[in-house]
Amino acid sequence: MIGQAKLLATLSGLVKRTRVDGVSVCAHAKTRRVFRFAFDAIHQDLIQDSVGVTVKVVRDGRVGVASAGTLEPKSLQRCVQAALEIAKHSPPPEILASLPPSHHLRSRRDYAASTARFSAAACVEELKHLFRICQGAGATLAGSLVTGDDEFAVANSSGTACYAASTIAGAKLVTMYRKLSGFASGVHRDIKRLDLEGLLKQSLRQSLCEAEPVTPPLGAYEVILEPQAVGELVEWLGYTAFGAKSVAERTSLMAGRMGEHVFSPEITLYDDGTEASTLRTPFDFEGTPKRRTMLIDRGVATGIVYDTAYGERFNQPSTGHALPPDEVEGPLPLHLAMAPGRTSLEAMIRKCRRGLLIPRFHYVNGLLNPREALMTGLTREGTFLIEHGKLTTPVTTLRFTQSLLEAFKQVLGVSKERRVVADPNQDMGCALMPALHLASFKFTGRSAS
Repeated sequence: MIGQAKLLATLSGLVKRTRVDGVSVCAHAKTRRVFRFAFDAIHQDLIQDSVGVTVKVVRDGRVGVASAGTLEPKSLQRCVQAALEIAKHSPPPEILASLPPSHHLRSRRDYAASTARFSAAACVEELKHLFRICQGAGATLAGSLVTGDDEFAVANSSGTACYAASTIAGAKLVTMYRKLSGFASGVHRDIKRLDLEGLLKQSLRQSLCEAEPVTPPLGAYEVILEPQAVGELVEWLGYTAFGAKSVAERTSLMAGRMGEHVFSPEITLYDDGTEASTLRTPFDFEGTPKRRTMLIDRGVATGIVYDTAYGERFNQPSTGHALPPDEVEGPLPLHLAMAPGRTSLEAMIRKCRRGLLIPRFHYVNGLLNPREALMTGLTREGTFLIEHGKLTTPVTTLRFTQSLLEAFKQVLGVSKERRVVADPNQDMGCALMPALHLASFKFTGRSAS
């Protein structure tokens, strides 16, 4: 690790040496150890170390942004010079947002020493144990196991100096048995609380089925979506609907619908980068503290997220959702959560007369018609037909094409259990999702894969 003192000193020193109207610097350093395996054998052990630094300067009413992949002083100075040159040739922005006020946040509460100290030998032993369980069941195992740590810091000329350190552990497991495969994934800050054996058993339950997969007729079905499937849909909503830029451009389903019932009263969506049960982040890429932001309150369109620039445009305070200054998508929610319901996944299945249980989706595209939240994608492992309240036979890959504006108005149940959904190899962010029981979901195609 770089360490709090060194990283903040580097960023703050760069800010002090840059003589302009305003300057903000953010850095994200991360380490990932990735074990990949297939057919019960480890075939890759990879360590990745990276650091990304982004400098934003404001001079004479113009803005310049440049990035570097190192903390080496000469490279950082070249990055500053590049930002200054870009500002010199950039047109003045429509709204020149001021830098956020001074914030001083320090956090190591999500840094688990057990994850940081977890050795390669320990990872290998964990995987060998999973291989033995799989072999005993007559199945084979593939997937990945990831451990790592992150350091995130922001400094600006208004006096902000923020730092957070965290760890991450995650696994993706795919079991294969005859014609079927199963999938399970999990993430946690503390690898000791990542239940690898439980995840494996979850995947095996999907794949160890003697029945041949069936291909049901296309059309609308009652569906029960497990948390990962819900997360994939809601994260697309976060990208297309809940950011201030999409509302300003009127591509968001929220534009012109504030205060209206857009979803079922069973659905409450919010973004909270401070929730302890998630992969929280205490501040955004401008150094503004994260805060809980209600987006959908019992089906009613209630709010969107802002950074400083879009906050000034909408005459609202920043909600702590700024992305790196070289991103062009505007503020986005990175810690989406759906409020829990009052039922269980098992009760939903018992209640379903004829429908589909879907653990996850694949190749989802949420850009078909963002105003209607029209999306398409494929089902994957573990999709089962439900008949008279029981799981019966596995189902081949189906393509859905569905407006969430329609589907999320017909909610039959929301589970009280929720799960964190995230990819440990990706940048910061996660989703905290329950299972959802929907009355109608349209399937429009099939796939041979």
